[in-house]
Amino acid sequence: MSFQTDSKPSVETQQKDERRAKRFYISLVLLLFAIQATILGTALKLAIGDPALAVVPDYHQAALNWDKSHRASLASDRLGWNAEVIVSNVSDAQGQRAISVELHDERGEPLDDLQVETMIYRHADAGAFQAIDLPNTGDGRYLGMASMPEQGLWQIEVSIGGAGEPMTLTRTLELEN
Repeated sequence: MSFQTDSKPSVETQQKDERRAKRFYISLVLLLFAIQATILGTALKLAIGDPALAVVPDYHQAALNWDKSHRASLASDRLGWNAEVIVSNVSDAQGQRAISVELHDERGEPLDDLQVETMIYRHADAGAFQAIDLPNTGDGRYLGMASMPEQGLWQIEVSIGGAGEPMTLTRTLELEN
């Protein structure tokens, strides 16, 4: 007589294999979720935490009003004015530098009684901008102090009011310590 053995695994063995498979697939799903969450967290940190990726203030509004902004940037040439923006090469212990804007009309006469404002920011940290009013010191010169302690590329945007039409000047300069 021949005995046939049942080759079917026992119920207990099947349950063990099933539990092992459940643990594996649940662990796999959780591992993939953790990887995705890590990638998302890293991407958010890079997108929000890097100051070099900041949006320039009022950039959207300037883009919407491009014609007006472009006309204001050409106003000094159209009026024949000479506008010079000068930034001191040296800074004090707190990183303050003198900023001077000199304005003269087409005849070389100094232009006084204007409202001159500047917005200054470093290209590497455009989110940290500073707005400074430059008071008139006479002879068409408007003078103020700005905190510019770091080296690198700096943007200076000058708005001139009281000229009969809006006027802006934009200068980019590189500071080295």
